[in-house]
Amino acid sequence: MMQRVSRLLFLTLLLGGCVHKGLLTPPQDVLEHQRQVQAIGDWQLTGKLGLRTAVDSGSASVKWVQQIANYQINLSGPLGQKSMIITGTPDKVRLEQTGEPAQEAKTAEALIKKSAGWTLPVAQLAYWVRGVPAPKLRITQLQQNENGLIAQLIQGGWSINYSNYRDQTFNGVILPLPGKITAEYKDVRLVLVIRNWQLGAAQ
Repeated sequence: MMQRVSRLLFLTLLLGGCVHKGLLTPPQDVLEHQRQVQAIGDWQLTGKLGLRTAVDSGSASVKWVQQIANYQINLSGPLGQKSMIITGTPDKVRLEQTGEPAQEAKTAEALIKKSAGWTLPVAQLAYWVRGVPAPKLRITQLQQNENGLIAQLIQGGWSINYSNYRDQTFNGVILPLPGKITAEYKDVRLVLVIRNWQLGAAQ
């Protein structure tokens, strides 16, 4: 009896903490979830973003609106600074702050680094916030939870931890999306708590 219990416990732990390393492509169940998520071109999230660097820390309210390849990210009060609006298209990214001249560049990362002094990997975050790996970027490590969803992802030097998955519905399909994401890279730590998801075009 004890041997059977021990075996069941071992299998439970094994299934609940499946770890993959050095992947070129995610496991099949992650790929299927990724396919479902990426089929939704328009989505929105609102929540709170916490930031800690080697020299400072703070938080901001965030609203992210994605329309296929175009996006707008509103950050209110990052690190006590002025509100920030980042608008991106495939060709360029525009950064606006209250009382400041607008700035443009090819990537959001360069604009944010120059303006705020910290790193926000927007191109990858568009995938990471939805609980899937960014494409065309090697996965150093991927750990799944007991439901086959990503619990931890190490990709592009960033370590991303997921929790509080909640079921969302799109066209009658139930799709679990994360409610909390913690991302770390060197001395930068981002914590995104998502209050609300909206899938599909805004009404």
